Amino acid sequence: MFAYTISSHILLVTLTLGLALLITISEFIGIKYKNRYFLTLARKASTALVINFAVGTASGIFMAVELYLFWPEFMKVVGAVAMSAFYAEVFAFLLESITLMMYVYFWDNFKNRWNHWLTSIGVLVGTGGSAALITDVNAWMNTPEGSFNIPYYLKTGIITDVNPWKVFWEPSTFAEQFHMYAVEYFAGSMMLLGYFAYKYLRSSGADERLVYSAGLKILSVIAIIDIIIVGASGSNELDTLLVVEPLKYAALEQDMVPVTYGAPEHIFGVIINGHPAYYVNLPLAQSLLAYPFTFGHGYIPGLSSYPSSVWPPSFVHDTLDLMVGFGVLMGFFWLIVVIMYFMKKDPLNKRSVLKALMFFSGMAVYTMEDGWYTAEVGRVPGIILYDKPPYYVMTIGQAASTSPVVFPLGMAIIIFYIVLIPLTLYFMAKVLKVSNIEDDLRHADDDLSKVGKSTPAGMR
Repeated sequence: MFAYTISSHILLVTLTLGLALLITISEFIGIKYKNRYFLTLARKASTALVINFAVGTASGIFMAVELYLFWPEFMKVVGAVAMSAFYAEVFAFLLESITLMMYVYFWDNFKNRWNHWLTSIGVLVGTGGSAALITDVNAWMNTPEGSFNIPYYLKTGIITDVNPWKVFWEPSTFAEQFHMYAVEYFAGSMMLLGYFAYKYLRSSGADERLVYSAGLKILSVIAIIDIIIVGASGSNELDTLLVVEPLKYAALEQDMVPVTYGAPEHIFGVIINGHPAYYVNLPLAQSLLAYPFTFGHGYIPGLSSYPSSVWPPSFVHDTLDLMVGFGVLMGFFWLIVVIMYFMKKDPLNKRSVLKALMFFSGMAVYTMEDGWYTAEVGRVPGIILYDKPPYYVMTIGQAASTSPVVFPLGMAIIIFYIVLIPLTLYFMAKVLKVSNIEDDLRHADDDLSKVGKSTPAGMR
C-alpha cells in the first residue's frame, strides 16, 4: 500500500521539479532575448505547476498520515533521531509555496521583469530542497552512522546519544542526492517532452508550434545533459554501495561468493538453491567496472558472507538490469539526436524523432519507478540498516502496524490515487495546451514592453 502511494507521489514530485526548471529557463530566455514564445511557455507552465503543487501538497499530507498509520515503530525512531530533516523540509516547502504564489498571482505587478524571474529561483530552490531533505532521511535509513547509539538500542530498545544533525550527512547521502537529482530532473523533463512532442505533432498554427518548439528545445538540452549525469551518478551510487552497503551491492549484482578479482557481470538471472541461473555472463566485467584503475583487482562482496535470512529478494538484480538497460537505450537515443543536430538534420522537427520522444517519455517514467523500487526492495528485510550483525536496526516486520484497521484505510488511499493521478495529469495538460494563442502572445508582448522592444515573431 505504501509502495503504491510513493510510486504515485514520485510522479508529482518529478513533474514539479521538471516544471520548475522549465519555467526558470524559459522566462530567462524570453527576457534575455525578448522572445514572446518563451515567455508564453513560462506562463503556461507556471499554471500547470500550481495544479501539480496543490495536488502534491495533498498527497504529501496523505503520506505523512500513512507513515504514522503503517509504520508506528519506525516513526518512533525517526521522531527521536531523524526528525530534523522533516522540520527543515517544512522551510523548503514554505519557500516554494510563497515564491510560487508571488510568481503566478503577481505576474503583472512586477514592473521589472528580472525581479519577477528571481522569484522563479525561489520556486526552483524550494522544490529541489524538499526533494533533497526527504532523500536525507532515506540515506539515514541506509547508513545511520553516528546518529545514535545503535548497539545500545539493539540490546535495550532505548535510544541514546542522539546527534540530530547527522541525518543531513550520512555515508550514503552524497551518492543518493547526486543520483536522485539527475534521475528526477531527467524523468521530469522526459515526461514534459513527451507531452510537447505530442502537441507539436497535433498543432496546426505556426504560433502554437513555436511555443511547443520552445519547450522541446529547453527540455531536450536538459535531457541530454541529464542522461550523462544519470550514468555518472548511477556508477557512483554502485561504487558507494560497494563500500558502505556491501550486502545490498551483492544482492543487486547477484554475487554469491566474495572475490578479489575476476567477478563477472550477470545480465538478468535468478538464484536457485544458492546459485545464479538463467543469466548472460560477461566474464571479469564487474571487477573492471568496480575497480578500473587497478584493472579489476579489488574486493567484491558475496551473499554467502551473510545469513540467508537477511538477503534481499533476488529479483532486485533483474530490476537493476532493467533500469540500466533502459537507461543505456535512452542514452543511445539522445546520442542519435545530438549527431543529427550536428549534421544539420533539425531532429526536433522530424516526426520520427517526436514520436520516439513520446515513447521514451514513458520509458523514462518506468525506469525512474523501477530504480526507486530496486533501491527500496534492496533493503528488505530491513527498514533501517546496520553495517554489523544483525545487519539491520529495525526490520519491516518490527516497524509495521499489525492493526486490522490499516487494510481498509490503505485500500481507500489506493483508490484515491487511482482517481487523483489521471485527473491531475489531465488538468495539467489542459492548462499547458495553447488554446488562445493571441491572448497568450499579447500578455507576452506586454511583459516585453517592460524590458525593451520585442523581436519579430520566431526570432531569438
